[in-house]
Amino acid sequence: MKKIKIAIFAAVVMFGSMVSAQEPPTGAPVNLEKTPWLKGVELSPYPTDLTPTLPLSIYLENGEAVPATVTEDVPLVLVADTAIFDNDPPTHANDQEIPNPRWDASAAVSWYFIDWEKNQNFNASTTPGLAANQMVVIPTTPTGKGSVTCHMARRLRYDAPEPGRSKVSYANSSSGRDIKVLDITPPLCGLEISVEKGKSGSFWPVEYPPDKYPLPKTANVYFSGGLFDAVDKEVVVEALELGPNMIVAAAQVAVKVAPDAKLTIRVIGGDNYKLDNTKLKYGICNAAGGEPIPVGPINEETIDLATLDLPDNPHIFVDAADTTGNRQVLFVPLKFIK
Repeated sequence: MKKIKIAIFAAVVMFGSMVSAQEPPTGAPVNLEKTPWLKGVELSPYPTDLTPTLPLSIYLENGEAVPATVTEDVPLVLVADTAIFDNDPPTHANDQEIPNPRWDASAAVSWYFIDWEKNQNFNASTTPGLAANQMVVIPTTPTGKGSVTCHMARRLRYDAPEPGRSKVSYANSSSGRDIKVLDITPPLCGLEISVEKGKSGSFWPVEYPPDKYPLPKTANVYFSGGLFDAVDKEVVVEALELGPNMIVAAAQVAVKVAPDAKLTIRVIGGDNYKLDNTKLKYGICNAAGGEPIPVGPINEETIDLATLDLPDNPHIFVDAADTTGNRQVLFVPLKFIK
């Protein structure tokens, strides 16, 4: 449901070379029994161009280590420390000397957040006002296994063997830090309701504004379908506090059915990380607010209102929690029509 936002100051990393290869002094051995097609081919033991790789360290703005666990939607300022920003370029690439190296451009920097559980990689966007080696990361997708990575490249020029000529290559630097992202967003569950030989409709909450911090989070609740007189346009109840006490007022919208109607109910929506299905509850309750007081069956797909001793102020509710313990309880009034 959610995505990850990470802010940076820079652009896409460039790798590789723009010039022809430098011939190595000797070739690497070739096993012709396994690779007969390489007969007569010499392979260089080095990259075709002089491309130095520089170490990189990532830490917090105050110099402390990046914590192993961070909190969803809480921003962190990270710093990348590497010699790629030095005034003087490196003089060696592995064990090869770089002849007369000089920087030819500023460093290009890219930051990424990787969610290994979902196998997703999120690129960064620009944050003005920060140094080139800094970024603000806002982890908006909870995960038990993720990482923040930084990749840099800076173009350099060095002398070619031919007098008066030069070559262009890139110095590269990259590193990452493994982190977990703690979930602080309650579930966003709703219900789909069908009346036997009647209308149907559904309602569901949407976090708004998205990725809100500091807490509490808020949500808009959307109602759709003939059951809510919302066939052509959804009815929206705005700015409910997202949590265990989400109450829709009867003056705003209600489930309007006959007192002897048969309802078919199905849960829709979910959680931005992991829903705890063992704690999921839905049904009819007395009044709204606090702990739901059920009237009739819980978690039954079909509810026959004619068999229930209904209270004066009934509500349909959905009660959901995620594996972190964040809880959402949403109450919608149940009104009877003839």
